[in-house]
Amino acid sequence: MSAMAMIKSRPIYAQPRRDERAKMHLFVHQGTIDARLDALYQALAESERALCCLASTEERSLLESELARLPLASALYVAGEEAFLWDVRNLARQQGWVDEQIHLAPPLQGQRRVFCTHCYSLMEGVRFSPVICTGCARPLLVRDHFSRLHGAYVGVQINVEDPADLPEEEPLT
Repeated sequence: MSAMAMIKSRPIYAQPRRDERAKMHLFVHQGTIDARLDALYQALAESERALCCLASTEERSLLESELARLPLASALYVAGEEAFLWDVRNLARQQGWVDEQIHLAPPLQGQRRVFCTHCYSLMEGVRFSPVICTGCARPLLVRDHFSRLHGAYVGVQINVEDPADLPEEEPLT
């Protein structure tokens, strides 16, 4: 196996379980409550849980206030699209939370956020590779290399010598 084939940093997700160390549990969902976390939410006493349903991370101030008001012995459970998961995770980290407190549900599949390694643009909702960068118009191959900082997969230019020689379009999973 070549070194390039072995470079995979794609996150591995597991179904979140109750964090037994936590005294308070915050559930953050993209849109309406997510069925994958609903059973866990329902199993907790009302005094132990909080729910924050966001249409997107644009409602950042609501989430920031929830993260700030909770005691140190809290757990965060996040469900939604992969980019949303990592935006919420990164916001929690900025608020002083550590990864052991943050539980990401397996993301909804079918689209990715892509980071262009050439012009540093972020593209949302990418469903196929290759993709044309919205920033620099280069044809990009979407790799399985994942940037936790950007919550995005890396896109690299295809065939610099002959950019017109593009591979077949493949759906992303």
